Amino acid sequence: MPPEQKVAELVSASMERYKIQLENAKQVPDVENVPGRKGIELSSTPIELKGGDWVIQAVPWIGGRIISMMNIPSGIQWLHSRIEVNGYEEYSGPEYHSAGWSEEYKVIERDLEHAGEQESLLLEGDIGGGLVMKRKIYIPKDEPEVFRIDSSIVAQNVGAGSGGFSRLVCIRVHPMFTLLHPTESYVSFTSIDGSKHEIWPESGEQFYEGDLLPNGEWMLIDKCLGVALVNHFDINEVYKCLIHWGTGTVNLELWSEQRPVSKESPLKISHTYKVIVIP
Repeated sequence: MPPEQKVAELVSASMERYKIQLENAKQVPDVENVPGRKGIELSSTPIELKGGDWVIQAVPWIGGRIISMMNIPSGIQWLHSRIEVNGYEEYSGPEYHSAGWSEEYKVIERDLEHAGEQESLLLEGDIGGGLVMKRKIYIPKDEPEVFRIDSSIVAQNVGAGSGGFSRLVCIRVHPMFTLLHPTESYVSFTSIDGSKHEIWPESGEQFYEGDLLPNGEWMLIDKCLGVALVNHFDINEVYKCLIHWGTGTVNLELWSEQRPVSKESPLKISHTYKVIVIP
């Protein structure tokens, strides 16, 4: 142990750094109390997508996160979220809260539903080193029960001397879902090797990869309500899956491989959510 005086100095320095971070932190407006909400710039108020079975809310200005996934037929808002934290987040590396989590995303494209077209939202965030994270959020017009997210890390301007390749990156999809009935909820999937799994909250945190990777889908089941949130993905894009149980919450994470990207070789994960009735 360092001497008591040294410990006191370390604590004091840490508190000072925390104070500075607090002073420099971006203040999040209370959107419900902002007068004239409709006049606020798109990048500083939640954007709502309505279509088919879903009402989705996203906040571009803090990590482009999704803060609400309301499924109309089941009446369930599946995400555990506040405006400034949790909900559906994405990172650009395996580290928790790595770049892409808190950056301000620009609204590149916003299509409202009309004449049978789908509602969609395209966001883009600068994550440094000439890289951007792109996220398209939409409800396909031919699949109204489905909510889809197409995510990518794209090299736009990688520095000279790198051979056109970026630093090591991966797409880490990090949604936090609410458990309405924690003791009656579990995750179910069949692995690539054909083995069947039921994962309950007492199992803690677990990774699944290789032959144990879910074979393109896994689902969060609420036995009490008789419904499941099904997450479909492409096993060619997802390298491993992570389940993390919290207090009344669960994270169902998708991780891409980790590698450099170039203009010709972006990283991509496309996946969907839908709600089904469990007999």
